[in-house]
Amino acid sequence: MLAEVIKSRLLLMAAGLPPLLVLVFFAVSGWHRQSGGSGLGVAGRDTASPISVETMKQSLAKDRRLLIDYEREQSALRVEVIKRRQLYQEGRLAREQVAEAENSFVAALKRVHEMRHSVDETDIAITEAVLGEKVPRMPVLPENGFSETAELARFNGRFKWSLREAPRLEEYFSQAFGRRLPVTALGQTATHRRLGFDHRDAMDVALHPDSRDGKALISHLRKTGIPFTAFRGAVTGASTGPHIHIGKPSGRLRRW
Repeated sequence: MLAEVIKSRLLLMAAGLPPLLVLVFFAVSGWHRQSGGSGLGVAGRDTASPISVETMKQSLAKDRRLLIDYEREQSALRVEVIKRRQLYQEGRLAREQVAEAENSFVAALKRVHEMRHSVDETDIAITEAVLGEKVPRMPVLPENGFSETAELARFNGRFKWSLREAPRLEEYFSQAFGRRLPVTALGQTATHRRLGFDHRDAMDVALHPDSRDGKALISHLRKTGIPFTAFRGAVTGASTGPHIHIGKPSGRLRRW
């Protein structure tokens, strides 16, 4: 009962907090994590057969425009919440009218959060689809071998990676940096299916390989022998899509 009261009070306070703190609030509330196993990629759409990268880029561009609209709506509703709370404190507005604005704001914030996650996931998947095609043409790395180019770095660790190890990585990162590991895809997602890539035992993390956090994660992966491919290059028509792909490189889905 006490937990519900505290949660309710925090929810009412959320609209008055700076945007960054609001996002942290909902991350703590459990809205941050979206499992890749059930993700639907761009705007929740899915198809039975793979589509081209160019088609995916066009869909991504539309979702970016939609995200801008969602963010504008969220900002307007936040202003409305603050306005109605002031009127309520002055005795000029009913509490129900304040609650109505607060609920609308929370729903808008959730839409923004989910769409932003979807856009990031798709941007990263496109980068991996384009640059990842180069990996099979590169020299085979020996066990625990490391190779690096301007676009990507790869490590063929001997550790037998599986998604069961993901919680350990997340625990390491949260203890080291005091925040959640920014996972955009955990296992196979509809976005990867649409692109025709096998991502069933891989994990994508939205960290630039050359950032402080990215370098630390890469160092940890190499020390523990976990294989990875770190993408740093941009893809024309996408954003930048830098990320660290944990697990073996994603190959094309088999046709049975």
